[in-house]
Amino acid sequence: MQRIHQRWFRTQIVPQIKRNKLPPRPKFTPDLEPQCVEAFMHGGRGPGGQKINKTNSKVELRHIPTGIVVKCQETRSRERNRQIAREKMAYEIQKYNNNGISERDISLKLLHSQNKRSKAKKSKEKYAKHNLERELMKRGQELEDMEVIKKMASKE
Repeated sequence: MQRIHQRWFRTQIVPQIKRNKLPPRPKFTPDLEPQCVEAFMHGGRGPGGQKINKTNSKVELRHIPTGIVVKCQETRSRERNRQIAREKMAYEIQKYNNNGISERDISLKLLHSQNKRSKAKKSKEKYAKHNLERELMKRGQELEDMEVIKKMASKE
């Protein structure tokens, strides 16, 4: 689906972005494995109380060639944290290789702006409809008042 933007000086066709058509997330490949140093850390922040301080569930990945460090302690499972950290590392390496720009980020920003524009348009239409209904009610009331005044004037 495409949206047409028209201005007095140009017409532009902008492709619509769908959430299920976003570019895929980068994958942590086996060739990245020897370039990364993995460390399991003790303790951390967040919910869990004493248990979080006794387990080694926090994962830190360090990419040696670039110096990128990714830490993850989103879940209580070390394996799940390791998987999440690897996904984050692949994403950060892709951003680093593309000078801080990711296709997925650009697409997400476009999707977000489309959603904002759509919500604003719906809101504008809704309140325009309410104002129109209010205006019609006002005119109807004025017509009724005029008829009542005419009837009263004709009786006299």
